[in-house]
Amino acid sequence: MNKKIIITMSSLAMIVGIFLAGNVGLKFFFHDYLYETPNLKGLTIEEAKALVESDFKLVDMGEHYSELEKGEIYSQLPISPKHIKKGRPIKIWISKGMDTVILPDLKGENMQDARVILSDLGIKVGRISHTMEGYMNNKVIGTDPSEGSSISRGSSVSLLINVSQIKNIRMPDILGYSLGEGEKILREKKLVIGDIKKVYRNDFPKDTIIDISYPAGKDVLAGSVINITVTTQNEEE
Repeated sequence: MNKKIIITMSSLAMIVGIFLAGNVGLKFFFHDYLYETPNLKGLTIEEAKALVESDFKLVDMGEHYSELEKGEIYSQLPISPKHIKKGRPIKIWISKGMDTVILPDLKGENMQDARVILSDLGIKVGRISHTMEGYMNNKVIGTDPSEGSSISRGSSVSLLINVSQIKNIRMPDILGYSLGEGEKILREKKLVIGDIKKVYRNDFPKDTIIDISYPAGKDVLAGSVINITVTTQNEEE
């Protein structure tokens, strides 16, 4: 084999090598080896697995409340239509459905029991109105929204309370008392415990009442909701 043939063959080999390398580079830069992330929102896990097949790995990140139906994927990372390599994981979050509850019938319940029932459902007591109807004292005779309504957790429900005699209560001075002592005093005065806020303070004993929603000595209606601020020595709280 003469020198000219060897040079020609070497040149052809170089050209083929350059072509192949260039083709691989083009494929890389033009996403021939990258895949578009599918949009999995609204699909069940089974539907998502069927869609991605073996191209991607699905990682279940848990269930949370959302506006989508229970069992449907409501969020994902990476989001669509981002391009990622084949086989990369896609993290998905599954919907637990709407975070709502059905408001129970509270008619006939006293104020404190109604508050406990609502608190267990994640519902707050909102506005409290009083009326003088019938013989029941300090009992719930109506709610807004009405019983059977679907409401979101964390929202408020207004109560209409019947009292045999509407009277004012002098707001007791519970500042400086412990939470347990303050709650006892308020209940004895026919007042309802509302939200209990915790504030980090290391200059008071734990659970010391340092603020109330009504000033001591002010006249308030029986059955009024009193919000309390107490101390905690845990900075995270």
